[in-house]
Amino acid sequence: MCLMSFSFTYPLTIIGHRGAPAYAPENTISSFAKAIELGVDIIECDVRRCASGQLVVFHDTTVDRITNGAGFIAQKTLDELKELRVCGYEKIPTLHEMLDYIDRRAKVYLELKSHNIIDDILAIIDDYVVHKQWRYEDFLIGSFDHTQLLNIKKGRPAIKVVALIYGIPNALNAYLACLNSDIVCLDTEFITKEMTEEIHGQNMLVYVFTVNHQEELEQSLLYQVDGIITDDPLRMREYVAIDY
Repeated sequence: MCLMSFSFTYPLTIIGHRGAPAYAPENTISSFAKAIELGVDIIECDVRRCASGQLVVFHDTTVDRITNGAGFIAQKTLDELKELRVCGYEKIPTLHEMLDYIDRRAKVYLELKSHNIIDDILAIIDDYVVHKQWRYEDFLIGSFDHTQLLNIKKGRPAIKVVALIYGIPNALNAYLACLNSDIVCLDTEFITKEMTEEIHGQNMLVYVFTVNHQEELEQSLLYQVDGIITDDPLRMREYVAIDY
């Protein structure tokens, strides 16, 4: 296939969706390692609380889809989760294990998948900033539950807040004005040029998920989004030359 070459003047942020799952099981250390190898700007991952209270990196509410087990994450202890294997060989990492592995080699975008975990996440971030040489600027926090995001900027203004939106809200400008966010993340299915213009008009960045095909990338560039979330960072970079 003949790949189209784009000429554009703004920097495009590449975000590895759950690491780089086109090459390794999603939300695992191997996936994060591949994302770092491919030079992503940001690694996105999903955070949930398990039954024993720890925060683990896992997308689904249950372990059924990608592990050799069954049942809800929220009903399993960390010890029980560690007995499972993702795609037959990978362990489910804790948030601490994920951050220790990445070790500031990329920024980290934490998507909240459990209710009422923001205080615990902020406490972990505080610890990594104070004791492990991370910076608040190294973190982004996002959710479809925008109420969890409202108070982040009050205490930690350097953390970027990402409001995820599925669909097209009515009265978008008024809706955006109620968000205390730095970034709005839109689905490729629903994004329009008008939406990106309205979001940029409110001084917010626009990210789009999940961009895995050339036509999705072309649309994103046409609409001048600021970042793409992708399962396959290498393929996206083959589609467009990005000067860093």
